[in-house]
Amino acid sequence: MEKRNYDSKVFSKIVNNFLKDESIEIFERVYMSAGIRRRHVDEQRKNLLENQVNENEETQRELEKDVSLLRPLHWKIIAVFYLTLIFGASFLHKCLPEPKDPNREETQFSENRAVGVLQELSDYGWKPAGSYNCEELTRNRILKELNDIRMLNENVDNLRFDIETQYVSGCFDIPVHDTEGMNICYRNVSNVMARLGKEEKKDQISVLLNCHYDSWPTSNAGSDDLSSCALMLELIRLYSKNPHLLHRDVIFLFNGAEESSLLAAHGFITQHSWRHEIRAFINLEASGSGGRELLFQAGPANQWLLNSYLEAAIHPHCSVIGQEVFQSGVYPGDTDFRIFRDHGRVPGLDLAFVQNGYWWHTEFDTAERITRGSLQRAGENVYSTLNHLLRSPYLEKPAEYADRKTVFFDFLGLFVVIYPLSLAHFINLTAIFTIFALISNRFYTKTFLSFLALRDYLLTIVTIAIVLKAMTFMSVFTYGALRWYTRHWLALVAYGLPSVWAGLSVQGLLSARLDPKVRACYGSALELIHLAFVSGILLVFTYYDVASGFLFALLLIPVVKSLALHFKAWPNCPHLNTVLTLLVSLPGCAMAIYTTEMLLSIFIPIMGRSSYNPEPVVSFFVAFSAGCIVLSLGGLVAKSRNSRPRSEAGFLEFVYNLFGVLLVTLTILYVFSSFWPSPYRFDEKYPTAKRTQFFHVNQMLYDRNGQLSTNETRFYAISHDYRGAEDIPFVKSDPEYTGLQCHYENNPWCEIPFLFPTKGRLNDRNIRVRVVDERLKFKHPVKILGISKKHGVDASDGKGTIEYSFSVIGKFYSLISKLNNFQFLGTGQVSAYIIPDNTWLISDTSVTHPTDPQENMFLYFTCSTPNNICEWMFKVTIKKTDQTPSDEKPLLVGISSHHLHGPEMQSQSIKNMITKIKENRVHSPEWTVTASAWNVDQVYKYF
Repeated sequence: MEKRNYDSKVFSKIVNNFLKDESIEIFERVYMSAGIRRRHVDEQRKNLLENQVNENEETQRELEKDVSLLRPLHWKIIAVFYLTLIFGASFLHKCLPEPKDPNREETQFSENRAVGVLQELSDYGWKPAGSYNCEELTRNRILKELNDIRMLNENVDNLRFDIETQYVSGCFDIPVHDTEGMNICYRNVSNVMARLGKEEKKDQISVLLNCHYDSWPTSNAGSDDLSSCALMLELIRLYSKNPHLLHRDVIFLFNGAEESSLLAAHGFITQHSWRHEIRAFINLEASGSGGRELLFQAGPANQWLLNSYLEAAIHPHCSVIGQEVFQSGVYPGDTDFRIFRDHGRVPGLDLAFVQNGYWWHTEFDTAERITRGSLQRAGENVYSTLNHLLRSPYLEKPAEYADRKTVFFDFLGLFVVIYPLSLAHFINLTAIFTIFALISNRFYTKTFLSFLALRDYLLTIVTIAIVLKAMTFMSVFTYGALRWYTRHWLALVAYGLPSVWAGLSVQGLLSARLDPKVRACYGSALELIHLAFVSGILLVFTYYDVASGFLFALLLIPVVKSLALHFKAWPNCPHLNTVLTLLVSLPGCAMAIYTTEMLLSIFIPIMGRSSYNPEPVVSFFVAFSAGCIVLSLGGLVAKSRNSRPRSEAGFLEFVYNLFGVLLVTLTILYVFSSFWPSPYRFDEKYPTAKRTQFFHVNQMLYDRNGQLSTNETRFYAISHDYRGAEDIPFVKSDPEYTGLQCHYENNPWCEIPFLFPTKGRLNDRNIRVRVVDERLKFKHPVKILGISKKHGVDASDGKGTIEYSFSVIGKFYSLISKLNNFQFLGTGQVSAYIIPDNTWLISDTSVTHPTDPQENMFLYFTCSTPNNICEWMFKVTIKKTDQTPSDEKPLLVGISSHHLHGPEMQSQSIKNMITKIKENRVHSPEWTVTASAWNVDQVYKYF
């Protein structure tokens, strides 16, 4: 305390002495100068704020005076316009006719009559090829219906009605498409055929209609494909009453083995005597349960076929997008269309039910779940198209039109547009060059403003992309994907809402930075840049002959507005500007929305059987329409009243806006997720279940010394969607389920008992396996006996070969590399895996002749016999790739015998699991699982 008082006294003394000093004058000057500067700064700030307020008031007055700018009323009109397009496209996409009864003249397709036999066929239960339900119940019921129709119309004049059956065997290759490629041999698969004509002598020209009556092993096949067979039976009734319509013969093929990889169609088109007279075909398929059937493939020589559909179909629904997507292999499926086209060299149309794909190949594919009106719509379309085809002069020489590629699509389901691809190229290039000329002129005359518009346009796209990326990441992070699986509209909330919101808001922010006097010119530049961007995409499609580019060509119709603006012929009135802009945007935006609706309804159920992250795919579909809308509105946004001050349109406001969009959207989704914690839902009328596959496998794995290294019974749990096997409740709660570990290093199938080679569809997260106690007891267990071995040298290059001879009893199997035979006896469906060591390649087989040596080979053998036992023989040649000494045992052979029907199909463990699933899924969405499950006997051994 004393020290502090002393310091105060000293400080006071110094100050007093300083004040007495003559330098006081300098101190006062400095102090006064500092005060003046502070007052000057305050005045500058005050003036700046006043100037900003004055500038904002002046801007506001200019905006008020400019009558050409859009007001809130115009944006309400725009919102109503696009909402009408969205709901209208959805309504038209789901619109179906009312089912009809047969009329007195028997000229009208009747769904009400067709569903009778459809329900009966569906109720026979699971009917894989070779099963009693397929070969006896279903096949014989179709034969009975055909004989009944023929007997009922035996007195009709000029009617020729032939019925035949076929049991056929053969071998062929399935190239890489839906599967990874395989080689198939089949035996005794069944076909039922009816041929109708109006003369006693068979016509030398005919049209083929095809369906299949077999099913996936655990499906009733109500829609896939008994609905098509019921449709064909109804057509036979109509033609039997009206033979005058049969200007050419019609062959109705009911094939009994499609799900086993298109076998019966191959047997018919390569071996039956009627095949030579077929000039065109219509293949009827289903990858969903009802809805509007889609014409998604046509050709080769599709011009006249599409013309028939265009001119005749009462309810047209077709798209070249479907054809190109399907043929690209993106869509997981294949149809008999490929067989008739590639092996029969016949042009045709491929129609399929594609809606409600949740039930395809599941226990839920029953007749009663097919949407009412679906069969009526498809039947009327096929009936009218077939009548037109039978009168077509092109049937005589269809090959003359084989080189023409076409663009075809239906506009909102109201009418069909079809034109040659050559005309599409002319239209596309004309539009592209017109836009190039306009954009070049704009950049030449308004260089700075054009580059500014280009920068802002790209910034808008980047903003939408950032929002979508963030939303896809957050959807997977917070929910685990497939949030929208049951409720499609959640995809619009998750991806459409933030895209539109972020895009329009950033455009508004960027426009606010401009002087109102230049916004009109800036808006026109934005519209031209958008057209240039779309034309760039269209140019790529045109260069690669992708017919789906028609969608981008429609989006270029607003070039009419740009031309009118260039010649100063576009009205300045905001009302007319808004209405006319919406009108020229209508075709492109309407088709974009309609296509998105179609793609979402088809692909969302497919995402339930895809192991890849589905969020980017669905977000892209939604963002496509949202982006088309937002980017086409950029010019109108620039020409709207925008009272936001320039000081509030900076980078920070942009970031705040972006985070606001994401936060609000995520909050909305979080609220919805609290109501629906699982993407699946069990409802007896409309279930949306998780797809799973279970194998109960006896597994015998031998090492190179011939010792049995693994002799266990395992249970494979496979989830087909991205959420993985851990999303299956009883797998997640059971620590005995572990990840996949391959026993053999060079085995690409990792001992998974694949029925078909579909390993590429699955990731490690999709598969869990555990050892179980229940040992399967088969009537014909696998045993490999009688091996012999001979070394040799290939005379052409001096490289080593090995000749084998061995057998498998139970599934009797003998293999001879070089010139001898493989032979085995086993159940009706056997998958064989041929895997040479790294220094050996498969050069030839009796099943197929590969153009290039293969590192491994997947072979599939199937037969339809009463006792489900078949004997096979085939040749395989392996060849060494270098001059090193031959390995002791260079060949690994695996066999999986699949019990797809009969008493040995499902073990007690499988039955208990299915019972538990059915009991729990009624009360818990997490347990909403549908399972394809059967027993497998597997052996791997070196030779």
